[in-house]
Amino acid sequence: MENQRTKLTKKLFKEAMIDLLEKKSLYDITVTELCQKAELNRSTFYKYYENVYDVFADIEHELILANEECLKNINDNDQDAITKPLCRLLSIVKENTKIYKLLFNNHISEEISKNIMNAPIMFFKEKLETLNKGPASDADYVFMYFFSGSLEIIKKWISSGTKETPEHIATLIYNLAAKSLGIYEDNK
Repeated sequence: MENQRTKLTKKLFKEAMIDLLEKKSLYDITVTELCQKAELNRSTFYKYYENVYDVFADIEHELILANEECLKNINDNDQDAITKPLCRLLSIVKENTKIYKLLFNNHISEEISKNIMNAPIMFFKEKLETLNKGPASDADYVFMYFFSGSLEIIKKWISSGTKETPEHIATLIYNLAAKSLGIYEDNK
């Protein structure tokens, strides 16, 4: 169990990492730069990390855990089954706007982006499959349609400064998906 000082120190390194990632690639960040930005010394850095990638791995791990935790115990099959977890995810995105902005603007490697987004993607794919009224062979296409559109709405929300509430964006995404599914079902 980490004590308060350790948590604070690691938080300072992670915040410094995110600030540096806004200006340069992860692969171009040095321990010296990170320490200067965090206003901590190198010996403190090496007490907790071996290299700058370990700091980013901590950030990645925290986001993955937050995503997985917010999706737990959601078993309903109505509108709330989609909007509740989506709203929770959007709240996490809003709390971590800087890192998600970097993630969505490809300032971080595609592999890392996939790791962070995997749990939410799989969760919503399973939810959508239970709602899919079309042929099973179309399921992947339908999911990609909803996922791509939803992702673009979230990107726009982030780039606009997350002015709307997570609830508003979750409801917007749900309503657009529900209307599209209704049209898709009518035309099959």
